[in-house]
Amino acid sequence: EIGRFASRRALSLSGGQQKLVALGRALIVGRKLLLLDEPFEGVAPALAERLIDVIGTLRGEGLSVLLSESDHVHSANLVDGLYVIERGEIAKKTAAAA
Repeated sequence: EIGRFASRRALSLSGGQQKLVALGRALIVGRKLLLLDEPFEGVAPALAERLIDVIGTLRGEGLSVLLSESDHVHSANLVDGLYVIERGEIAKKTAAAA
């Protein structure tokens, strides 16, 4: 899917396209854990949905994913648990709804 961006310079890609390329680059090496910092920040809704699909598929294939996200609207259905951190302290810890 990201192959179509190969001939373009990174700065000419949208924020969401850059995030897809970064995700692809992270997976090239064959990781077991993927750490994503604000993957949905500044991303158009259509690309956010695509990122959600890709992350969900990767989790289904056994990849562990750790998200750092200030807006949990997009990530709510992706997580097994949630930690809310305020001022450097864990303010809330929950398990995902079944």
